[in-house]
Parts: sequence; structure tokens; C-alpha cells
Amino acid sequence: MNVSPLRFFVSVCLHPFHYLAALTIVVLIGVWTIAMSAGELDSALGMLLFVQMFLASSGFLVRARRGHFDPILASRSTSGRARVFACHWLASVLPGLLGWTIVYVTAWSLGGTWSLASVASRFVALLIVSALAWTAGLALPRGAGGALWAAGLVAALLHRVDFAALSVGSSTPVAVLAAHTAAIVLCPFLLLGTHPPIVPGAIVAGACSAGLLLLTVWHFADRFDFYLLDRA
Repeated sequence: MNVSPLRFFVSVCLHPFHYLAALTIVVLIGVWTIAMSAGELDSALGMLLFVQMFLASSGFLVRARRGHFDPILASRSTSGRARVFACHWLASVLPGLLGWTIVYVTAWSLGGTWSLASVASRFVALLIVSALAWTAGLALPRGAGGALWAAGLVAALLHRVDFAALSVGSSTPVAVLAAHTAAIVLCPFLLLGTHPPIVPGAIVAGACSAGLLLLTVWHFADRFDFYLLDRA
């Protein structure tokens, strides 16, 4: 088998139909919302971020241990499991990224204008969700990682946890940076819409943290045992 890992994962349909249907509905609602009011871009992106939490959490080890990915794992053309993991992540987040692009292009075509900083901060939110949800769901069934994260955010909301106020009481710039970085990593939705000022370095640190997390998992890909369970 000489097919590339990315092409393989795209062809085996990592996402259940109802997830893709939900994404389609959210994109259509987002486009309609922006058409009614161009200022509602962040509302559309917020809905997309929520769906992306479940899409990116597509699960790897459960299906790999059942032999679903044997054709690509055993392929001679596959150079290392790190590449397999990276392609699995890319295939997992691709639908959400496509929806994100459609919404942005729609807003731009309707006359929306943004600064480079605002575009970058919104993309960092997507990157953080895509990285953390995929990693959290690596050893879980599809969607479980996103469900746990969403449940945690709901619990924090019910207990009135203010992520934006994590830096209150911090006395040094380093402490403020660390607190803001933790806030946007735990709740990337803070990077959308109107929110308290976030130090620019925290956005960069959040993006670097997401990228470092992915690279670390991919680096140790060969240490994961895919065959701990009996295959059905």
C-alpha cells in the first residue's frame, strides 16, 4: 500500500456523519448571521470553535488497537509513526478549518475588515482547540475529549469561574503573562469578541504551547502501544 497517511485518513472518514452535519449547519447559520450583520463574525466563529472541539477529538488509539489503521501503520511507504500522528491530526481538524475559511471568506466578501492582530488571535483560538482536543481524545473514543473539555467549561461557568481575571493579584509581568496564557489555553473563546485586554505575549505563548504539545506527542509516537486490546 503506497497511499499517503493523510489521504488514507481522509478516505476512512474519521468523523461520524452527525458531526459533519452539525458542522454544515453551523457554517450555514454563521454565513446567514454574517450576511445579516457583518459584526457577528465572532458569534459564527464561536459556534465553529465549539464544533471543532468534537471534530478534532477524533480518537486514534481505540481505532488503531482494533486494527482499523493497520493498512497505513504497516505500510512500507510510511516513514515513522510521527508522520502518521501528524497526518491524523491534520485530517481530524481539516473539516473545521474548511468551515472557518468559508466563514471568513464570506465575511471578507461582504466588506469585513480586520487588523492582522485580530485575525491572528482568532486563528490562535482555532489552533489551541485543534491541538488540545486532539491530544485529549488521543486515547478516547471519538468526541470524548471534546465532550470532557466542554463539560469542564460548563462546570466552570456554573461555578462562575472568571478566566479573564486569573491575573488579578499577580505582581510581576511574568506572572501576568503566565496567567493570561493559562486562561486562553483553558478557554480559547476568550480570544473572540469583546474581552478584557490580554497581553500580546500570552497569545504568542498560547500558540507556542499548542504547537509544542503536538510536537511532543508526535515525538513520542513510537512509544504508544497500538495492540493492547483484542481486535474484533
